[in-house]
Amino acid sequence: MEKISILWDLDGTIIDSADLYYEAYRPVFKKYHLGPFAMTEEEYRSRYFGQGVEVCLRDHIDGPVSDEQMAAMKWDYLLAANKHLMSSPDGGIRLLPGVEEVINAFFEKGYPMAIASTSWLPTVVHSLEKVGLLEKFANISSGFLLPSKPAPDVFLLAAALNRMPADRCVVFEDSLAGMRGAKNAGMKCVGISTSVDVSKMIDADIRIDSYPDLKIEDVERLFD
Repeated sequence: MEKISILWDLDGTIIDSADLYYEAYRPVFKKYHLGPFAMTEEEYRSRYFGQGVEVCLRDHIDGPVSDEQMAAMKWDYLLAANKHLMSSPDGGIRLLPGVEEVINAFFEKGYPMAIASTSWLPTVVHSLEKVGLLEKFANISSGFLLPSKPAPDVFLLAAALNRMPADRCVVFEDSLAGMRGAKNAGMKCVGISTSVDVSKMIDADIRIDSYPDLKIEDVERLFD
């Protein structure tokens, strides 16, 4: 078949790092007096994980906030997450069961792959190094400074880096915003149920509870 490109979200799709990013909000809430940190990890996973930092912060800020204030909050959040990632032995991250086998299968077939993540580029690189998968990806697209998913920008950038048209790309995503972003980019999508139930994945062409449920041939058939 014609060449296709595999685009991967990172957090919640390849690695389970929700607790790391959840805890990084705690010092930001305290420093900027955003009130008691009452958001539960379950709420964070279902509403904000996989979206840009600004989405969560704006939901917890009363009144207007300047672009300069928001930039400062996002930077402090980034430093808190990065400190934990760099200092702990495993970085607070774990590979999702079965994902390495899927990545290796696409890699062995010669399909170009790229990361399309909202996380900061150095954080993405360090995370992939931690789990030993950095060499599997031809390119990394960081959406940290781009419009948040469901905007298609980070996916379109990843496709451009891989020199592939959008209609020859399939996105692996765990968040509803990411799945909608893939559709907005004109791409196919595989949804993995790590943060939302498969019944809610209305924008995913393939919906799976876990990676052992996935057949590579089913992904290839999306382009028949």
